[in-house]
Amino acid sequence: IALCKIIVYYFTNKISFKISTYNFNLKSWLKMYKNRCYMPFILYPPDMYDVKREDGIALNQSLELQNGGNNFVMYISVPYCRVRCKACPYFVELLPKDEEKKNLILDQYIAALVNDLKHHASNKRWGESLLRGVYIGGGTGSLLEIKHLDNILKTLSDHFKLAEDCEITLEGNGEDFTKEKCEYVAQSIINRVSLGAQSFQPDVLKTVGSPHKANQTIQTIRMLQDAGLHHIQLDMMYNMPGHTIEHWEKDFEVLAKLGIKHLTTYLYRITPGTQQEKLINLGSVPPIADAESNMVKQMQNMIKQFAEKAGMNNYMLEHYALEGYESKYNKWTMFDCVDALGIGAGAYSFINQQRTGTSKDVERYINSVNNHLNTFTTAGMKLTPKISRQRYIIFNLLFYRIDKKHYYNNWGTEVWHDFDSILKSLEKDNLIIDDPFFIKVTEEGKNWLQNIMLEFFDDSMWENSKALKQQSSSWAMNNHMIDIGSSKKSFWVERAK
Repeated sequence: IALCKIIVYYFTNKISFKISTYNFNLKSWLKMYKNRCYMPFILYPPDMYDVKREDGIALNQSLELQNGGNNFVMYISVPYCRVRCKACPYFVELLPKDEEKKNLILDQYIAALVNDLKHHASNKRWGESLLRGVYIGGGTGSLLEIKHLDNILKTLSDHFKLAEDCEITLEGNGEDFTKEKCEYVAQSIINRVSLGAQSFQPDVLKTVGSPHKANQTIQTIRMLQDAGLHHIQLDMMYNMPGHTIEHWEKDFEVLAKLGIKHLTTYLYRITPGTQQEKLINLGSVPPIADAESNMVKQMQNMIKQFAEKAGMNNYMLEHYALEGYESKYNKWTMFDCVDALGIGAGAYSFINQQRTGTSKDVERYINSVNNHLNTFTTAGMKLTPKISRQRYIIFNLLFYRIDKKHYYNNWGTEVWHDFDSILKSLEKDNLIIDDPFFIKVTEEGKNWLQNIMLEFFDDSMWENSKALKQQSSSWAMNNHMIDIGSSKKSFWVERAK
């Protein structure tokens, strides 16, 4: 038995083998946790509950909106799309194809959103604080016409204190950009664009139901660059139905020519109840490969190889960037954990240690703004000091490290004192290492990062079935967190023997 252990140790730590043309370390294939967790979004605490209208005043009081804050970020929701992608689980309103009707809908929504912005700016927490980052997303942020963007940006400039280096991102789709819009964006206070490319292969885009054509993303990138905006983030997906290694290789050939500064990659997921799941069940669309399959591991390794060759750092889970082009919005939101104000239908906020959300019902949102009613329709529990620390750790782990001094400056305690037993257990299994300044996630730990995050979920967050019934008002992106929280902790956190 002792000899077998020595042999296994030797092979798992020293020997690499080759699958196809891609190198893998044998150790990454060994089971650490019994079930690997794949979360498309991290929202903690996960529980959100509907707020009754009579409770709105009490909620606003607990948020302490009349107390001055410090730094914050803002998410502006544009809850519309041209089409619904086949696997999309998120709430969106589909815009009519008729231009006149489409513009009328957007005009009404943006008018309400701008009034909502002005209302929030009148509160000390936002009006007297420094706005560090703005993300205009959705849905599809780029659906907005120039006049809509101009109205939003002017309101931000006139009513909020924008930091000198405030990062303002417009998220969108290549189909929505004309030369005129690209020139407007490049000359405005928008200084970053995030495009959902998914793939550059026409057959793959058709299978997943993307609204754009492959060449539209390329044309938009070139137009933005020609207009002087080079801070472009590109979102790519892998392991889509029918997606092959050859497809992925061709995607990277295109990426190498585009000169983008930031790449985000996402594992394609089939959400129960979506059109894509139904098509797969009918046999109309091929099923996706298992996330633990050799092919998916190859695809993940190809991402690392491309990023290294392009000079990009894997500074955050699924995020790669050239130095100086890392997302500031992500840093302020998930490393510094500042307040986040969500504006618009279906937007989430984090205010004064409490998660809140606005209704996904667009008409309800517009009516609430126009009638000066509270727009927050869902809320989580007010975080205790312990759960606030857990949230801080969970989000910091997205950056593969915990800055021990930064933690102490935020909480006035030592991280090893607060989470001694968990950290020792992770260190023992070589998932983290400790040095004088940081607790760092090891290469092995990166393979199990989301399971490691779940180690820090409070025991009260598990097996919560009540939250499953309280999702009528919020975005669907919270549902996967609720599903995880309703299960047993041991399912995700227990490690294989």
